[in-house]
Amino acid sequence: MNRMLRPLLNQIHSYLMQPRIWRLLGFASTLIGFICYALSSSFYQLFGSWTLFKIVAYSIFSIIICLTILFPKLWQQLRGLNFEAHMAFFVLTITSVYSYFSDKAMKGKPDAYSVTSYAAFAVTSLSLQRQSKSHFGFEVDLLYFFLGCVIVQFMKIELWLGFVGIGFSYSLIILRSCLDAPAKNRNQRFQDKHHLVVQVNMNPLQVNNNINSNLVSSNIPQKAQQPDEHVAVEANILPSMEERRWANLAVVNMLKCNLNKYIQDKVHRIPEILINDHNFLIDELPSQLVSDLHEKVKFMVRTGFEKECVDQYCTWRREFLDLAEKELSIQEIEEKRRIKTWIKESNVSLKILFPNERRLCDRIFLGFPSVADCSFAQICGEFTTNLLDFANGFANGSHMLNLLPSVLQVFGVLHELIPEFESVFLDQFSVSLRSEAATTGRRLRKAINGMFMQLEKLINCDTSQVACPGGICPVTVEVMNHLSAVGEFGSSWLSAEVTRIIALLESHLEAKSKDYSNPALGFVFLMNNERYIEKKAKQYQLDKILGNHWIRQRAAKVRENSEHYRRSSWEEVLGFLKLSTEQIEEAESMKKKLNLFNLRFKEIWMDQSAWFMHDEELREEMIASLRKILSRTYGLFIWSFNKILGKDAHECIRYSVLDIEDLLKDLFGWRGEQLAEMKD
Repeated sequence: MNRMLRPLLNQIHSYLMQPRIWRLLGFASTLIGFICYALSSSFYQLFGSWTLFKIVAYSIFSIIICLTILFPKLWQQLRGLNFEAHMAFFVLTITSVYSYFSDKAMKGKPDAYSVTSYAAFAVTSLSLQRQSKSHFGFEVDLLYFFLGCVIVQFMKIELWLGFVGIGFSYSLIILRSCLDAPAKNRNQRFQDKHHLVVQVNMNPLQVNNNINSNLVSSNIPQKAQQPDEHVAVEANILPSMEERRWANLAVVNMLKCNLNKYIQDKVHRIPEILINDHNFLIDELPSQLVSDLHEKVKFMVRTGFEKECVDQYCTWRREFLDLAEKELSIQEIEEKRRIKTWIKESNVSLKILFPNERRLCDRIFLGFPSVADCSFAQICGEFTTNLLDFANGFANGSHMLNLLPSVLQVFGVLHELIPEFESVFLDQFSVSLRSEAATTGRRLRKAINGMFMQLEKLINCDTSQVACPGGICPVTVEVMNHLSAVGEFGSSWLSAEVTRIIALLESHLEAKSKDYSNPALGFVFLMNNERYIEKKAKQYQLDKILGNHWIRQRAAKVRENSEHYRRSSWEEVLGFLKLSTEQIEEAESMKKKLNLFNLRFKEIWMDQSAWFMHDEELREEMIASLRKILSRTYGLFIWSFNKILGKDAHECIRYSVLDIEDLLKDLFGWRGEQLAEMKD
């Protein structure tokens, strides 16, 4: 049972460690507290009946407190020793004065609204204390004050209800203790850790010459120190390895919780709240740790230990990025999955991790911008180079056509991330990373151009044979498959290349169509391939870069070739059925025309029933068009034939109009049994 509950408890603990959760909980409890207190008997007994002035004043005060709870970062710039001291004094005064007048005015038993308001304000105090960036110095005292009020209110209602208030108070205090325990342990171990001590000569002329000789152990007896000439400086600014890992793991777990759907491909975009919040890293780290690091960094840099300081800080942050890369990555061997993993790593790094590392560097090295820039470049440089090396692998590899979708995908992502490269790596130490990203993009673009040249070569060297009469040319299928990724990428700069390749393919198909001895079959071949190009262009969303006008041109070409097919194949047959309008047709002449029609129709039917029409919709359109023309013309001819020959006409008529329509349904589709029957 413990094993089953442990993941759930860990998940709950992870949520309770997030300042955002406490911010929303604090806002909700504050709102409930003010509403309930306004409706309570305590308010009426202390302040009397509501008036317009009281409503306005109470509303303004409530809004200010709610905004303070909801946006604690607004008070960040006011924090300091004097501010915290004054705030603690102010809250102490207010609570004391309120307690005095409340006890004096209270008559009778309190109602449920009073108890609820005090309980809600207790939760508000706890939420204010849990928000790492909002320590005003009075949160714990305020929590105990309201918990005491809750117990007293319950006891005034009924003495035994005091146990309910005690239970509620105990629950909040234990919850606070459990949530604060890891931070206390970290800070305690951080303070108790044996640090190296650096002896720095106060004479600035001798500092640089004596740095190497000034590193000594912290356990040197005090009498060996010379306080009148030297000052002790902590050379190790970092907590223990265990504590660093704990802090890093807490942040990574928070990231995994928010990025889980993105990593598992359930959503295609990173949540906007993570992209827009570049302070989440500072918010998630213990506030005391960040403040202590800043003070130690400031002292070490000013005393000449800039390099040691930067090295230690970079070690810590690289540990975090290593852990984030390991925990957030999907380890896959298959190339497509490796590309997806690279895409996710690149997006998370450039849009979340690196901007937050930039902000943390600025916070820790506040007042030393060049040191912050140098540290940031060292922290993120190796990881950025690894990301770009993956992309360079495609740019520098062979220009094999099967890699075109992968190269386009990598180029597309890198192209979208260029603004992030420019905004994150904007200082003098990171300019090489920004330049390398631009260079990699140019290499990928050159590789793509080389692959289009391979496509051109593929078309020009094509000698493939069509598997079925009038079917799809293999080179058409191959070319359109290679162009499938272009539509997904959707870049307009590729439109000229795609248009050129397809125009070259169409010219090649026109030339191949002339190899057919039957011109009608050549036009069927063109119709099939043009319709295939049109459908695949829509399927692969090539219309995004080629435009709807280009798609309409393909449809017009199909109609043009279908008209050429009808003329070359059926013009002669229809000519046999023409009736003279100047004189009545003689019986023998009509018999001769009908016999010629029967022979020619049979030949065409036998040939074209074995032809292939790839698109069923196009096949039905062609048959419907032929049926409409032939049925009308043949029907008129048979009517005149019956009129002239009379009873002897049926001996010469081989097909009825319905027979013609049924036989036309067999065109462009193999019907072996029917062909054998007709031959018999």
